[in-house]
Amino acid sequence: MTTISDMPKSCRPGYLAILCLTSIGLGGCATANEMQLRHMPVPVKILVMQSPSTIKANKLQKVLAPQTKKKLTRSAPALAQGIKHSRKYAMTSMVSDLRDQPKLRLVTPPADEKPLIEKIQDKRFDSVISQKTADQIQTTTGADAILRFGITDYGLTPNSWRSGYITFEVVSTLAITAVIASAGTSLAKGAAGAYLAQETVEETAESYAGFWGLDVVCRPVRIEAELIQLHPVKVIWTDDDTGLSDVSLSRLTRKVGPPERNMQLDQATGYAVRDILADLSASIGPFKPMHVPHSFANGK
Repeated sequence: MTTISDMPKSCRPGYLAILCLTSIGLGGCATANEMQLRHMPVPVKILVMQSPSTIKANKLQKVLAPQTKKKLTRSAPALAQGIKHSRKYAMTSMVSDLRDQPKLRLVTPPADEKPLIEKIQDKRFDSVISQKTADQIQTTTGADAILRFGITDYGLTPNSWRSGYITFEVVSTLAITAVIASAGTSLAKGAAGAYLAQETVEETAESYAGFWGLDVVCRPVRIEAELIQLHPVKVIWTDDDTGLSDVSLSRLTRKVGPPERNMQLDQATGYAVRDILADLSASIGPFKPMHVPHSFANGK
C-alpha cells in the first residue's frame, strides 16, 4: 500500500494540498427574487448573452503560455486564441445544455437585431439595461428574460479567494477517493472512481491562499451569471459556479502538456455551465406542460 511516507519528499506537499485543500466546497451561492421567478411563465423564454472577458493578461499567461518569459498582452496570439476558444466553448455549452432544460426555452434573435444584441454584449457584466432597450428586445425576440454570463477566472483559483479569511465547509470527497485508490488494487481503484463519480466538489470558500495544487489538478473555471427580467427590467437571479476538471493526482508529479490542459479547461467550463443552469432551473416554478385538448390529442 502506498503511503505519504513512501512518496518522494518533493511530492508530499502537493499531495497533501490536494487531499486537504481540494476538499473545500467549490460553487457559488445563488440569490433570487423567488416571488418573481415562481410566477414567470414556464418554460421561460431565454435569450443568452455572454459578456466580454475581463481576465488579466498575466493570469491568462500563467495558464495558456507558462513557458513564455516575455510579458504578453491579451492581443498576443497564444492569449487571444485562448480567450476566443474559452468564450466559444462556454457559449456552445450554454446553448447545448439549455436545450435539455424543460423549464427553459432558448430564443434565437432575428438576424436584423444582431447590432442591438452585440451592443449589449459589449458592455460589462454589471451594466444596466434600460427599460426601452429591454422592451425592444422583448418585442423583437419574444424573450421573457436575458441570461447574461461571463467567465471571471480561467484555469486558476478564483480571484475572490485570494485575500481575506478562508471560510471552509470541508467535504471529504477527494480525500476519501485518494485514500481508497491508494490501496492499489483494481477493486479499490474502481471503488474510488465510483465514489468520485457520485460526489461533487463545490465552491464555498470566499478566498484562498496557496491553492497551486488545485490549479494543476483541476484547472478551475469560474462563471458568473444573472437572469434579467425584461418587463419590468430587473435582475431577478444571480449565481456563480467554479467548475473543476476530473481529478488526476498524477498531474502533481509530471508535466501537463497543452492538450491535456486544454481538455481540463473545457471540462471545467462545461461543469460550471451545467451547474449554473441546474441552479436556475431549480429556482423556477414547477414545469407545467401546455394543455392539449382531447380532440386535438386524438387528431380530430
